[in-house]
Amino acid sequence: MSKFRTKVLNSIISCLCAIYAFQACGDDESTGIVRIPYDPSQPVKVTKFFPDSGRIRDKVILEGTNFGTDPSKIRVWFNNKQAAVIGSTGEQLYAIVPRMPGDTCTVAIAVGDGTQLGRDSVVFEQKFKYSITVSVTTVCGDGTTINRPGALEQAQIAPFQMDVDQNGNIFVGVELGFAGGANKIDCGLVRINEEENTMELISNLGNSNNGTSTIQEPRLEGLNADKFTGKLYAKQRAALSYVVIDPSEHWVPRLKNWSFKTNPKHPEYDNDRPTVTGSYMGYNMFNKKCYTRFSSGHIAEIDPETGEGMIIFKTPQISCTTIGVDVDPKHPNMIYFSGYNSGSVAHGIWRLDLNDPDNSWTRLNAPTSSGYRDGPIEQAMFNTPYGLRFDMDGLMYISDQGNSLIRSYDPETGLVSTVLGIPGQPGFANGGREEAKFNGATSVGVDLNGNVYVADRSNRRIRKLAIE
Repeated sequence: MSKFRTKVLNSIISCLCAIYAFQACGDDESTGIVRIPYDPSQPVKVTKFFPDSGRIRDKVILEGTNFGTDPSKIRVWFNNKQAAVIGSTGEQLYAIVPRMPGDTCTVAIAVGDGTQLGRDSVVFEQKFKYSITVSVTTVCGDGTTINRPGALEQAQIAPFQMDVDQNGNIFVGVELGFAGGANKIDCGLVRINEEENTMELISNLGNSNNGTSTIQEPRLEGLNADKFTGKLYAKQRAALSYVVIDPSEHWVPRLKNWSFKTNPKHPEYDNDRPTVTGSYMGYNMFNKKCYTRFSSGHIAEIDPETGEGMIIFKTPQISCTTIGVDVDPKHPNMIYFSGYNSGSVAHGIWRLDLNDPDNSWTRLNAPTSSGYRDGPIEQAMFNTPYGLRFDMDGLMYISDQGNSLIRSYDPETGLVSTVLGIPGQPGFANGGREEAKFNGATSVGVDLNGNVYVADRSNRRIRKLAIE
């Protein structure tokens, strides 16, 4: 047996033995484990960890001294992502690799109450290599430009906007009519459930122009699920109205209109209120408010239950559209917008701090025209980032429509990465990094388990990303 294979085998055996010891219910006599309490008068020292590579939920053993034996007092980070600590002997501790911390990870540890990364942590010289496996499959749709409810293997869909509730229901605002319907430009709302293997029509909302009619369309532009209550909120196109969709009413859309009140900090906004344009909307499930940005630059906050709204800021950029809107669940005061493909907000990821709207409107990525570049957000480039959505861990997924990609942005690390797709090559293909393709993706949704769903508009399909 080669030295390399022997080393790997010994690491695996050592790791399995250590894990067994940690899981032995504290029976130190039977395991021979000596547990050493934390001594705050002494420094924490680190030596090594094993294995030195892995992926989400893998077990890692970290070695050193003065860790203590109370897992609640021990913090471990892989880059800026905190890992779950399961147990410790004082000289060895057992941690679980967190989700998507980055390809090459600096591992740090701190012990004690109120410890923080950087200020209190001790860093291992050794690096951890994080590996990620991503693939995409089709939930429903076969490329046909029409909507046909039914079993998922037979259902057809023309998706536009989407989100996922806490029960795994995938709600999709659709367009281009329904099978058997008289009007081929109708839009509506459907519910998809993978466990039930079904797609059902919730509501036919009526005519949708989509460039083929002059009728004002009620198409849903910005569909948001409250993962605490199950309610859905969506903006209607080209109108000062929105819909509330309540599961207790079998998700029948209820149309509501906005009414604006005066912002006491900026009464001058009363003289310059938006009238109609303002299509896309996001929802903050932590303060129960909706947010939209009008092409005139106004950003409005709306209470979806009362319909009462207020202009909270007017951006200097006007006559240009932002599309995706969502809130970072780890920092619910931070609201993000994605810029369309024209005007001074184009191809940008923008952020507003709700605690300081007057001084925080910021473009995060490179202030250039369209392009493709991963890396630090201030250098990253997009081409029509259409939809964006955070998972509950605070990772943003972006449907980078012009680049035919699904990208991610981590506010904690500041890094933009390509999750799946081939840059600049639109098409349809399921599979992994080498073959997966998208075409005209307009929206993403993330369930509570971190599964990512994509409204692949031009491919007329709902796709699902498996990320491990």
